[in-house]
Amino acid sequence: MRAQPKVLLFTASFGNGHNQVSHALKHTFQELGVGTVDIYDLYAEAYPYWNEAAKFLYKQSFTVGPSLYKLFFYGMDKMYGTKAGKLYCRLGEKKLETIIRDKNPDIVITTFPVGTVPEWRRRSRRNFRIYTVVTDYCLHSTWVHPEIDRYYVATEDVKQKIVKNGILPEDIYVSGIPIRKAFETERNTEYLLNKYGLQPHAKRLLIMAGAQGVVKNVKWIAANLLERSDMEIVIVCGRNQQLYNQLNKLKNQHPQQLKLFGYVEDVHELYELADAMITKPGGITLSETIATKLPTILYKPVPGQEKENSLYFCKIGAAITVRDKESIVTETLHLLQHAQKLSEMRQALGQVHRQESAKQIVSDILHSFSQNPASFHFA
Repeated sequence: MRAQPKVLLFTASFGNGHNQVSHALKHTFQELGVGTVDIYDLYAEAYPYWNEAAKFLYKQSFTVGPSLYKLFFYGMDKMYGTKAGKLYCRLGEKKLETIIRDKNPDIVITTFPVGTVPEWRRRSRRNFRIYTVVTDYCLHSTWVHPEIDRYYVATEDVKQKIVKNGILPEDIYVSGIPIRKAFETERNTEYLLNKYGLQPHAKRLLIMAGAQGVVKNVKWIAANLLERSDMEIVIVCGRNQQLYNQLNKLKNQHPQQLKLFGYVEDVHELYELADAMITKPGGITLSETIATKLPTILYKPVPGQEKENSLYFCKIGAAITVRDKESIVTETLHLLQHAQKLSEMRQALGQVHRQESAKQIVSDILHSFSQNPASFHFA
């Protein structure tokens, strides 16, 4: 057996979250001395043109096609055990075989429900270990396959749903979802306030305007909040230069209250300075709010994992969900005026926080592998 295992991570580029988790895990493996770690987007490798088309349609689901995505998400959840589900588990299998033969891994990790991986191992009888990291606060049936050796999930709630699908409880580890280490590192507040030119005693709202589906009404939302309060609003536009230019006119009207940024590398610092945030309920974003204990107002969750994530966070009292621009203004104003409610939401976030999820997962994988190593490899 090799001194250090070879690791393959399979991900997908539908949103940024799956890739972020993969890179967090890769970085942690390397920190722990495992240097041979490769990341592959199987569907992009197998079907580059169709994958780009699928990614485009996925992005459209946040604006013009949420009802179509709803049909796909919930329909696929119900159909996974049927012939259609079996076809899904054959997607990209030739490319997968090529990658496996080329890289000869000991450990394969999926951060997207790539059912082809466990199904191919079942049929080929190859003996690498398979680990799956579920990257949402809900469960879709495509994550579950009897060939997967171990699951890593965000919450006990997700674990119980997997158990109901016939998986043994001891094969599921409640680890939290891996995020960048920077989100779990405290900074000097006074230094950060000076760095971003923010007022020390202001109530502060962070709007992640670069999030899919938030952009459309952000100017109207910000303008109405500024007119009705003295709060400080920090808006991050990401790489959307057009949006930045539009909001710059509003900034000139409210130079003391409105702070405008494009892409921010150290966005975790703005999380630490905010009292609340308006965003979309993606699994990674929500994991970042857990780590920083930042109450969130979740705007227009799209049917599918966004809706399911938002339902969980509202159930535990860690977030508020709104579905129209008028409600987001009234709910945000109400929340920032009630310190007790903000405190209760922070406590709820603290209850589900799992410290250093990436390190927990990687350490557990290495321990699990040492107890049950693959017995043979490709020549």
